[in-house]
Amino acid sequence: MQTKKNQSPSPFQTFLKKFRKQRVALWSLVVVLCIVFAGVFAPVLVPYDPHRPVTDQYKEKGIDASQLTNEQVPVTVWMSDGNKVANNDASGITLVSEDGQIATARKTASGAFVYASGEGTTSILISNGEISTRLKVVVSGQDNRQPYLSQLVTTVPSQPLQQGESVEANVSAILTDGSQLAEMKEILAFAKQYEAVEATAPATNDGFASSTDGFTNSSGTTAESRSLSFQSLTPAVVKVSQDGMITAVGDGEGSIKVSVDGISTLIPVSVNQPMKEPIPVRLEPGSLVLNLTNAYKHQPPSALHWFGTDHQNRDIFSRVLWGTRETLLIGFVSVSIGAAIGTILGLIAGYWGRWIDGLITRCTDVLLAFPGILLAIAVIALLGPGITNIIFAVSVFTIPIFIRIVRGSTLALKEMTYVEAARSIGVRDSVIIRRHIFPGTISVVMVYLTMRIGTAILIGASLSFLGLGGDITAPEWGAMLSAAKDNSRNLFHPTFFPGIAIVITVLCFNLMGDGLRDALDPKLKE
Repeated sequence: MQTKKNQSPSPFQTFLKKFRKQRVALWSLVVVLCIVFAGVFAPVLVPYDPHRPVTDQYKEKGIDASQLTNEQVPVTVWMSDGNKVANNDASGITLVSEDGQIATARKTASGAFVYASGEGTTSILISNGEISTRLKVVVSGQDNRQPYLSQLVTTVPSQPLQQGESVEANVSAILTDGSQLAEMKEILAFAKQYEAVEATAPATNDGFASSTDGFTNSSGTTAESRSLSFQSLTPAVVKVSQDGMITAVGDGEGSIKVSVDGISTLIPVSVNQPMKEPIPVRLEPGSLVLNLTNAYKHQPPSALHWFGTDHQNRDIFSRVLWGTRETLLIGFVSVSIGAAIGTILGLIAGYWGRWIDGLITRCTDVLLAFPGILLAIAVIALLGPGITNIIFAVSVFTIPIFIRIVRGSTLALKEMTYVEAARSIGVRDSVIIRRHIFPGTISVVMVYLTMRIGTAILIGASLSFLGLGGDITAPEWGAMLSAAKDNSRNLFHPTFFPGIAIVITVLCFNLMGDGLRDALDPKLKE
């Protein structure tokens, strides 16, 4: 008597043993199961309603959107004696935005309050009397500009000058990235370089940029202010040349204004007497660069929105997760319909042959003569857009593939000895097909069904991308790519995440199908 230990493994056990050795296919199966789980439980898993802007949902989730869109910037005043004091003269501050469509500012008691109003990079010029500074504002992570000149730093003469005595001004600059230009020639070179870069950029005039104190072009400065300039505010006491040579001409206290690219500082000079009181010489903002978020459109990926938001400020992660249901629906249903119809027609054509086989085969050849996407587009053109019609179109594209596959298997199986034996004892053709031939085609059908799901998802996404799907505002991966394509040159996340979801899903289904084919192929030895 044969023991249980010596019994041959069942075909299913053999299949599992082979499939476990397909490591890539096994991991692909795990990912596919995760994708299916996400699609089934998407209504529970999504953090935001994928159909509504996130700003409409912040209040109910206890999120303060203002913390994303604006920031308080304190301003410190450097005095001529080297000390720093808080800026308490709010009435003397003026604020100029380079581009009001990106960011604007209003003055506060201690500095400025900056608001995001668009996406991009701009600057805010802060002035108080004759001194001014600039800070950079980056909204939604789009830092597409080089650093700005932020502050000018000068060395104050340590001793009073005598009449007729001359001293050279020592000027350096601080950029918005924190680096320093130590010499005047470096400052001039940087200003010229910035001017050259801006000259090659397309001119914009949005009507929102403010213009005060000579700031009249889109960059916030006049062409003349690109050069480092020196101006004596007290010509009766001191004079200054344009190369920075200061000359004492009379008794008293005087000051020299140094400016470039809209920012300025003061050099206090005393002649034949000590300086009585220190004067403000430089403004220093609390932050040289502000990183804000436009909470109303195209928020970048963050802890609040893992995949960012789209052009209508809807959460992309929620939409990708929700779109998994519709995408898998297209893939599973369309391929299942195509596989069912194709298998039936393939069995009929392969078993009965003759004129039935010729008719079905010729129709299959006609359908296969069209590229898959063109055939699907033709069906949509006849039926109109919609999710149901997409499923039907992909099914029509899938049917001839399964007819060919099943017909070939049927032609081989009907010549097998057990089929001939069944026919010889009078078993009906329908029973032979159902019990003896169809089970032999299941392995091939299952392999190609799995692989065709990925192709069906790709075709369905392509139709939605072309605007031939259902509702273009629906959270479906192809429709999301179509809606985001206009901003793809400047923003990566609205197209990247739906695109990578399609790639991963299609790739995993194809790899799983390859693993199934290898595991079910009886010709492959262990």
